[in-house]
Amino acid sequence: MKFIPELGGHVPARGQDMQTSVEGIYVAGDVGGIEEASSAMVEGYLAGLNAASALGYGGETVQTQRTELETQLNDLRSGPVGEKIRAGLAKLYAE
Repeated sequence: MKFIPELGGHVPARGQDMQTSVEGIYVAGDVGGIEEASSAMVEGYLAGLNAASALGYGGETVQTQRTELETQLNDLRSGPVGEKIRAGLAKLYAE
């Protein structure tokens, strides 16, 4: 767990692939400190895709799908409302 005020306080330590510090456990949405429905849904898809990929599923399409989902997240977080979330994620990934 890490304390990131911009993400609502204590959140699970995780990488950009949504995997926590416990191998094989992925988080998304409110559990990861993101409290906006559209972003939470896209994070859920991304976490599921990364989990399936780690298990050997998805094949050649995984990177294309991952890029599309990451683009959606960036678009959803591009405005002033997303600034706080972007700052929190930068802290989370930097630590």
